[in-house]
Amino acid sequence: MRSDRVMLHDPGPARSGPKGGRPRRHRGVLTFAKPDTSHQPDVTAATDTTRYDKAETMAWSRMHPRLTHRGPWLEHAEEELPLLHDTLMRLMVERLPGESDPKPVWLWCSAPSAASAEVDRWWQSFLRRFDLEHTFG
Repeated sequence: MRSDRVMLHDPGPARSGPKGGRPRRHRGVLTFAKPDTSHQPDVTAATDTTRYDKAETMAWSRMHPRLTHRGPWLEHAEEELPLLHDTLMRLMVERLPGESDPKPVWLWCSAPSAASAEVDRWWQSFLRRFDLEHTFG
């Protein structure tokens, strides 16, 4: 995913306040450019790799993209757009092949929540595919 995106966290179970009103649609904001300002990740994992040294992953469950600030979505429908809950992952490796400075990679999975083993499998699948595409592409 692009590094300028903003994701919103699911509000959780609906609660009715003393005055009623519209239920909340999000609980927190995660800005890719400032990941330290978000709530704690639901899953964290660290793995030693031969090619990238240490790879650290953070994953947040039940996230959805902010669509209202995206031009094509502004007049898409007259009613409210549905929320698509997913798992968001931030992958950071210690080093890259060559002399490149590693930057975080943001990955998205359509599963609403995930365990640590699943998160590890997803980012490793992404890197395997990335390596294959750039080797034979």
